[in-house]
Amino acid sequence: MAPPRLLRGLIAPLPASDWLPCNLLVASASLLHRWLPSLALPRGCPDGFKLLLVLLLVSAALAEVRFVASSSMAPTLRPGDRAVAEKVTYLFRGPAVGDIVFFRVPMALQNCGLNKDVVFIKRVLATPGDFIEVRQGQLIVNGVAQKETYTATHSSYTMEAMRLPEGHVFVMGDNRNNSCDSRAWGPLPIGNIVGRYMMSFRRSSFQ
Repeated sequence: MAPPRLLRGLIAPLPASDWLPCNLLVASASLLHRWLPSLALPRGCPDGFKLLLVLLLVSAALAEVRFVASSSMAPTLRPGDRAVAEKVTYLFRGPAVGDIVFFRVPMALQNCGLNKDVVFIKRVLATPGDFIEVRQGQLIVNGVAQKETYTATHSSYTMEAMRLPEGHVFVMGDNRNNSCDSRAWGPLPIGNIVGRYMMSFRRSSFQ
């Protein structure tokens, strides 16, 4: 059962068995003895247990799959999609404009009673030092109007110009009329980001 749609942008992690295709499970099993040559497991330990252990280790270290519960990132991501968050890129560089990121909710939302472990997904639209504003729905960064081909229906909101402080990015959902984002609670601390969107799919694709 999908998690309740209590918050815009809320996404929840999935166990590997809910999203990993069967062919990948089989392929992973064939790598068990190469990946775990020195792991001290009891003699006769079932391969199924070893496979589960490998999946958990790889998932925690490199990537994880999360369930998209709202339409805040439509049309890029739809409710019910499984989105893959990889955790490697930001070990080598900072978030860039256009990146779709997964992040823990900022303190402003935690102060409103939201659990600190809740994870949102939004698109980065400005990085530290950038000036950002919106005039009648037109996004302007450093004085240049942005061409946004990925957004949903046109919105007519306006946002006063602001300069992003160091260590922060500005994020918004692609569905601007249905997204709780930096327009409401301010710039996002980069330290809250837990992964970068890599791809998405629906579970029905493998059924």
